[in-house]
Amino acid sequence: MSQNQDDLPRELISAFKQGNSISLSNYFGERIQLTIQDKEAIYSKSQAKQIMAKFFKEFPPTGFTKKHVGGKPEARYVIGSLSTSQGDFRVNFLLKNDTGKFVVHQLRIEKN
Repeated sequence: MSQNQDDLPRELISAFKQGNSISLSNYFGERIQLTIQDKEAIYSKSQAKQIMAKFFKEFPPTGFTKKHVGGKPEARYVIGSLSTSQGDFRVNFLLKNDTGKFVVHQLRIEKN
């Protein structure tokens, strides 16, 4: 399945808008570098899903806006703004092509 730079999986963006950690984790690789505010580590897919569920419970999303999309055919990045009931966050994620499917390799969420 070929995708151009602006043709990122809609479900990935929807998962952020809805605060759906299960849908979001469908795009995680087996290991993911996850940074939420000042805490950074590499987690398994299931650990990252639990951490995101906790984050979305603490900061219920009210919207997500893509600010910038770029990269190369084998690796893309997205910079966006996540609006929550507790304030706004800057979100960066790096997707890598893994046998024809883009998976989230790194995810960074920082308070604006």
